[in-house]
Amino acid sequence: MEKIPAYKKCYNKLKSDIDNNVYPIGSYLPTEDELGKMFSVSRTTVRHAIDLLVKDKRIKVKQGAGTQVINPKERELTNFSKFHNVIDINTLFPDNAALAISGTWIDRIPANSQVASALDLNEGTEVFRLQRVVSSNEQPVIIQTNYIRIDFFPDLDTYREQLVDLYYFIQKHYGIKFETGEEHINISSADFLDAQILNIEPGSPIFFNTRTAHCSLGPMEYLEARIRPDLCHFVVRMKEPPAWYDLPEFQKSLERV
Repeated sequence: MEKIPAYKKCYNKLKSDIDNNVYPIGSYLPTEDELGKMFSVSRTTVRHAIDLLVKDKRIKVKQGAGTQVINPKERELTNFSKFHNVIDINTLFPDNAALAISGTWIDRIPANSQVASALDLNEGTEVFRLQRVVSSNEQPVIIQTNYIRIDFFPDLDTYREQLVDLYYFIQKHYGIKFETGEEHINISSADFLDAQILNIEPGSPIFFNTRTAHCSLGPMEYLEARIRPDLCHFVVRMKEPPAWYDLPEFQKSLERV
């Protein structure tokens, strides 16, 4: 049986304490240093646990004040305070050109802290790293790196040439279906290697997207994608606000945003 990572133990205990009112709504968690001493872990481990609690909407980090426990109702309403009427998000490329994989490599590496946290593994656990370059009109547009759990998909690295559509392949070959995912769209700058592959200058702005995908067994994949913004843009389609938008409770929540 795999040992529970230290950050997950810390997260589980804090989550339990919040849910059992050890840390009441509106109160602040101990500092990172204090939590580190309480759990006998490093500040990095504490930060991983805090990040998970933030994602759970159990706490929020207030600059210069600390980490505050959030009211459950506020958590639910905050989720809808912006973009509540989004119905579709698409990624578009010039002239609707078809995308093609222009390079693929898969190997095994020890998971760093970011990958381990996303995949719920111990840091240093071996994972698959699938690296691909995606092109549009023969121009590299995306550098895509997938980190995949080996225990879910043994011998995946023997199928390199078949991994064009990763989710389709693992469903067909392993019988494991993608269920949910969360993707974050960020802005970064191209380092030297990014620039060489994408044919841009080092330091040029790029999209840096991350995604964690889940299946019935748990988190199965963590993705990092570096994308040329001049050759790709994201379209958000919206509709009229839902009926609950006019409810007094929701309108009051907007005053706090």
